[in-house]
Formats: sequence, structure tokens, C-alpha cells
Amino acid sequence: MAEVASARNRFDAALQLLVDKRDDGEPSPVHSPSKRSSTNRGRKRKRAKDDSDYEMGQYQHTYIMKLFDRSVDLAIFDEDSPLYPICRAWLKNSPHSRDPPPQSPEPEAPAPTNSEEETERIPDIYKMPPPIKQDPDDHTDYRIPHPVPQPKTYFFISDADDAPPAESLLLKHMERWKQVRQSWIDQGRINEMRYGESMQLLRDIFDCQMKDV
Repeated sequence: MAEVASARNRFDAALQLLVDKRDDGEPSPVHSPSKRSSTNRGRKRKRAKDDSDYEMGQYQHTYIMKLFDRSVDLAIFDEDSPLYPICRAWLKNSPHSRDPPPQSPEPEAPAPTNSEEETERIPDIYKMPPPIKQDPDDHTDYRIPHPVPQPKTYFFISDADDAPPAESLLLKHMERWKQVRQSWIDQGRINEMRYGESMQLLRDIFDCQMKDV
């Protein structure tokens, strides 16, 4: 990149020198010698300023990207620049400005907390407490309820006079299966009581988070 910039500068200087020689060799009846010499001095000063800027490292290429109706010069940013200042420069829409790129706002330092908040703060949790252990001699599965007994109705299916009506059998089975469903619900609540410590811890975490909202 440095060799390309140097070659481009030397080429521009050579072209400018040819233009100056042509202006010096052609007499102009309109401009006076004093004006021509002042113009030449101005051009030489401009060329000398460009050369000095390159030597001091101020020469900088531009890489202008246009997105929708706005443009931004990406050459003023490096590879590690965050996206926020690039977006600000794009919104500013001044791609030819030589101002330094805007810096990202520094994050504000957290406000010091008092001793009461530190004591109420819940420590970091990496593992939930285990459920309450049951007696080693107790092999009952607390997730499964005791079976609901079947309705005791004795009849002979081949005896049409002794058999109960179908509606009566359906109502009894519906009543029994309602009891079965309720027994599973009650047994699930009993089993959840073994995890009471974990539930209380989750409730405390939730309440602590709601205080900050």
C-alpha cells in the first residue's frame, strides 16, 4: 500500500511539473508575469504540502460505501472497530470529512451497593438441592397412587334379567375413573413436597429479580 501511494504521488508530481513547464513556455497576453509567478508559487506550495503530508503519514485512502441514501468512509475504521461508531458515521452522512471516528460510549460503572443489598443478594447457585430422601426400608414409589378399587357388582352376563342396565354400568365406571384422575393429582402434589426446598429457592430468586424491575 505504501509503494502504491508513493508511486501515485510521484506520478502526480511529474504531471504537475509538465503543466508548469507548459505554462512557463506559453506567453499569455491576459495574465501578467506577476500573476503567473504567484500561481506557480501556489501550485508548488500545494505540491510541497502534499509531499509533506505523505512523509508525515497523513496521507489516507478512502473507501466510501453507500447504503440506501447515506455514505460512510470505512477507511477511517480498523478491523476491531465496533459497529456502533460505524453506524453513527453512516447516519452523519459525511464520508469526505477527515474528523476522527466517534468513539463508542464507555459503559457506566455500576453503582456501589450498600451492605443490606449485599446481604439480601442470593449467592450464585450451580446445583439445586436434592429432594427429601425417603426411609431406606420404604420402597413405595411416591409418584404412583394407590389403585382405586373396582365397583363390586356381581351379575351373570348371560342372564338378561339379572344384568344391570348399560347406563348404570357407564355411570359407575365414570365415577371410578374420576377418582383415579383425582388420586393421580393428589399423589403428584405429595411427590412435589419432597422438592419443597428447591421450590422455595426458585421462589426467592424470582422475588429478588422482581425487585429490580
